[in-house]
Amino acid sequence: MRAMKTTKTDRHTGPTKAERRDHRKARDRQRSIGSLSMSPLGGVMDPELFDRILAAAQRVDPSAPWSQVASMVLPILRRAHHPYPPEAAPLHIYVPPGLWTGFGIDIGPAISHVTAALIDRWGIDQATLLSTALDNLRRLVIDEPPVVQRFRQRGVNLEAISGSGWGSTLLLVPDVLRMHLGDEPKMLLAPVRNTLIALPADADTDLAIAVWHALADGAHDELDVEPLRWTGSAVVALGDGSGGLPN
Repeated sequence: MRAMKTTKTDRHTGPTKAERRDHRKARDRQRSIGSLSMSPLGGVMDPELFDRILAAAQRVDPSAPWSQVASMVLPILRRAHHPYPPEAAPLHIYVPPGLWTGFGIDIGPAISHVTAALIDRWGIDQATLLSTALDNLRRLVIDEPPVVQRFRQRGVNLEAISGSGWGSTLLLVPDVLRMHLGDEPKMLLAPVRNTLIALPADADTDLAIAVWHALADGAHDELDVEPLRWTGSAVVALGDGSGGLPN
C-alpha cells in the first residue's frame, strides 16, 4: 500500500502497511472475522473462463484509434504487486487524495491494461484518459449497479460495495459513492479491485486490519491503497479534512 502513507496519531487513524504486514505474520491464515467468512480472489482460473478471455482479447485491435477504444476504457487502482516487465508495465497516474490509478480496456471477462506506449499511439493526454475513464465508470454503474451488503461485526456496522473488477474505483467517483454511503463520515478500505469497504469513522484499527486481510490475503489483486476517509461528500486522506475528490 505505497500510494498513501498514513501517520498514526491515535487508534482511529487506520492501519498502516507495516501494521497490516505484522498482523498477517502474527495470525493464522483463517480468512474469517467471527461468523463472517471471506474467500481470497486469487487461485486457479477456470479453463472455460480462460477461453472466454482469450477469445475476447483476440477481438480487440491493439492498433485501433482512440475514437474506437475510448468507450471501453475504465480506471483501475494500482495493485500491490505487479508481475509485468518494465516495457509492459501499466500506466499509472496520481489522483488526489492518494490513489495511483491505472486504466484498462474492458473486453468483457477481462481487462487489457493501458500502457504509456498506447497513450502515445492514441495521441491523447492523461487528463483526457482519466476523464473518459471516469465517465465510462459512471455509465457502467448505471448499467450494472454495484452490490451493497451491510453486516455487523464486533458490534460495528460495515458496508461492502462490490462491482466486478471495478468496485474499488468508486473511490474516484464520490458523486456515485454518496448514493450508497450517505452523509455520515466513514473510514474506507479498498483491499481488492472488486470491493470497497466502509467502516465507521472511529472504527478500531484491529478491526480494520482484520477486514483488510480477510479479503486481501492470498488475493492476486490486493491493492496499493492506504485507508481513506469519506466526509459525507468527498474522499480524503484519513487524517485530512480536505484535498480529496469533491462530490
